[in-house]
Amino acid sequence: MNVPLIITLAVTIFLIVGFLSGKFKLGLVAMTAATILCVTKVLTFNEAYANFANGNVIMVGAIFILSGALGKTGLVPALKELIMKNSSKSGLIVFLYLLANGILIQFSMPTALVAMMIPFMAAFGEESRIQPSHLLLPGAVVAHCWQGMFPGAFFVMLNSYLEASGTDVRLGMLDYSKVVAIPALFALCYMAFIGWRGFKSNKLVQTDAVKATASKSNLTPFQEKIVYVVFVITFVGILLSNYLPIDMQVIPVIADLVLLYCGILNLNDVKNFMNIDTLFMLAGVLPLATAMQKTGAGTVLADFILSLLGGNPAPITVLIAFYVAGAVLTQFMSNTATQNIFVTLAVVTALNLGLDPRAFCIAIYAGCTAAMMTPTASPSIAIAFGAGQYKIKDVVKVCLPLWLIYGALVIFMANLIYPLA
Repeated sequence: MNVPLIITLAVTIFLIVGFLSGKFKLGLVAMTAATILCVTKVLTFNEAYANFANGNVIMVGAIFILSGALGKTGLVPALKELIMKNSSKSGLIVFLYLLANGILIQFSMPTALVAMMIPFMAAFGEESRIQPSHLLLPGAVVAHCWQGMFPGAFFVMLNSYLEASGTDVRLGMLDYSKVVAIPALFALCYMAFIGWRGFKSNKLVQTDAVKATASKSNLTPFQEKIVYVVFVITFVGILLSNYLPIDMQVIPVIADLVLLYCGILNLNDVKNFMNIDTLFMLAGVLPLATAMQKTGAGTVLADFILSLLGGNPAPITVLIAFYVAGAVLTQFMSNTATQNIFVTLAVVTALNLGLDPRAFCIAIYAGCTAAMMTPTASPSIAIAFGAGQYKIKDVVKVCLPLWLIYGALVIFMANLIYPLA
């Protein structure tokens, strides 16, 4: 009996129930799960709590501080006034925001993108028809669905799976885009015209960073200019981090240090501007992904799928089975882990059955990227959950139809471009 695996699955259920109940802070539930995994020896102490030093957690905390600095300027109140003047165009505002997420994700990572959007959420006041909860999670979902859609170096990473499996077949620069373009556009349209309306009008979590936007700027004009310049440099730096000699996660930390030395922020600001609940949730859910990898949960599920398929399954059945397994498991563990497990296994299975592995490689990868329904799905979704105060039942109600149709479209397009029959 694999006791660590059983404990991990039990903790996963506890985490889901805790999040669904809405009775406790998400950070409290997540840290409880991490502690259980540590106490039961599923994870070591370092594995359970090392994520407080995780690059994503540090970057998000630093961006919260930077958001607070931006809130001390007159920018957000000015945006708020502009939004109120155009309040009748709420649908257009949502569409443009989601489209911006889809475009910017081609040059960034989901976690950084969602965190960088949080400062602007304070521009949506109580009287606004659009609230942060209408934008944050839909934006994160669109970002995940659009990731890698524009031609670029994305296909090189996918080719590594094909090469590792021993096949000479390779993907071209546009191949991934051909499969995911229609599903990605559907995700944008669904969230822009239907999905966002299904979320309750939740305000942004009221940290001091958010409250700071309610008052007039107490900075001098010169100090405000410094904040704007630092923010723009940080945003551009994160977008172009692949071309810089430093890690993306340290860029907002440098920005905070500059603002501290300029006297625009003080140590009390650093303490007050961080959204502790979101950071605790982020640091608490990541160990679950580690536990699922360590206990072999993904491999167990993959082996179970192969046993269910039998000796002579239909090609499309194999594709659907691996897609569903990867797309489901990615809601609870690392996208990278599910990709490594299911893309590799699906490609090998396709080759053994004499099928085109490109359909499997692209479809399964897209499914493992479509994280959208739980805070454990990815750090970016966790940030949106915490800042937008979403309830899992509301998110599932909105996102499940998208998840199903997106998956069906990905499988259809993969089979259309790389016929399995």
